[in-house]
Amino acid sequence: MIAVRRAGRDDIDAVREVGLKTWPAAYAGIVSPEFIVDGLAQWWSVEAVERGIANGITLIAEDEDEDADEDRAVGMVGLGQEEGFWVMWKLYVLPEYQARGVGKALLDAAIEALPEDANELLLDVLVGNAKAIGFYRKNGFGPAQRKPSRDLGADLMWMSLDL
Repeated sequence: MIAVRRAGRDDIDAVREVGLKTWPAAYAGIVSPEFIVDGLAQWWSVEAVERGIANGITLIAEDEDEDADEDRAVGMVGLGQEEGFWVMWKLYVLPEYQARGVGKALLDAAIEALPEDANELLLDVLVGNAKAIGFYRKNGFGPAQRKPSRDLGADLMWMSLDL
């Protein structure tokens, strides 16, 4: 059974493990190997994950296998604010757990964790990541009409979900 809960400082290693295993699989064939190496160093370091947990909302999905000694982290989602917008910066699920409802459970929990006055959720996604774009579209995201002023360049686009 999959359970989603808020991550704390004790979960830094588990969150990092999801990222370190998922990031290369998610972007292989879409971006350069250098992009993957740089992304792992920049976004999945102990400091980056700790900062996300301390300053935003980080949720972790765990497989509560009754036969295992402890629950296993199988996915994570990270949210924060930029220029007054709520942004989902990360949503990753271990490859062997994809297409099993974990991503949807994380997305639903992320929306539930937002403040009541939040009326929109943004995310940025690689233009070439058809799998992720399909998942987000299936779950109600469309092109962002309003967004932070930061230019993402040609490789990334903003998507939004009205809450």
